[in-house]
Amino acid sequence: MLFKTALSAIAMAVVCMSTVQAHVSLQSPCARYRSTAGCPAPPPGQSVDYDINSPIGTKDNIGAPICKHTVPYAKRTVYNAGQTIQTSYAVGAPHGGGHCQWALSYDNGKTWVVIKTIIRDCLKGVSGGQAYTVPVQIPANAPSGKATFQWIWNNAIGNRELYSNCADIEIKGKNGGSIKGVAPLYANYGRGSVVIPEFGGANSPDGREHFDRRKPITITVKAA
Repeated sequence: MLFKTALSAIAMAVVCMSTVQAHVSLQSPCARYRSTAGCPAPPPGQSVDYDINSPIGTKDNIGAPICKHTVPYAKRTVYNAGQTIQTSYAVGAPHGGGHCQWALSYDNGKTWVVIKTIIRDCLKGVSGGQAYTVPVQIPANAPSGKATFQWIWNNAIGNRELYSNCADIEIKGKNGGSIKGVAPLYANYGRGSVVIPEFGGANSPDGREHFDRRKPITITVKAA
């Protein structure tokens, strides 16, 4: 009986490891509910996400909310306005790279403003298991407050999918103010969303025109 129990535990561990290694996820700052050492424990009532590298949806289906998990961490990583976050990613299957966006929200994901975009070259040339980092600067005029930091990825090759993770941070900046930019594009995220086709070839259409059409947005945070 003990032998069978041990085998079951090993099998479960293998499944969890292989699941996490697939696709890609935000690793630092800690994405919500990831199992990496040093990341906070999930909030009460929530569980570690052993499938954190999986997409949140495809062009035909929405599988999870935009942040993948909606309940924020109580513990937040603190950054200063103007500071550059050296983001890192757990890479399993990079699917030929693709388009990435990074965005901030001050109202737990109701409204977002994009602070960085990489068209086509995000994760390009990266192999599974290889370290990958991207510097992302918080706007110098970012107001102080609790914020959500979001990473969004549309893969170049494979199923038409959307990936996203969110990290809970706190920004030390000016007391109140606004950030202007564009709202994120959530392509390949359920029926009715913009569909970005595969673009593995150097001259393949990559849907970048849809990013040029993102809507302008201003996020305002009231002074304390």
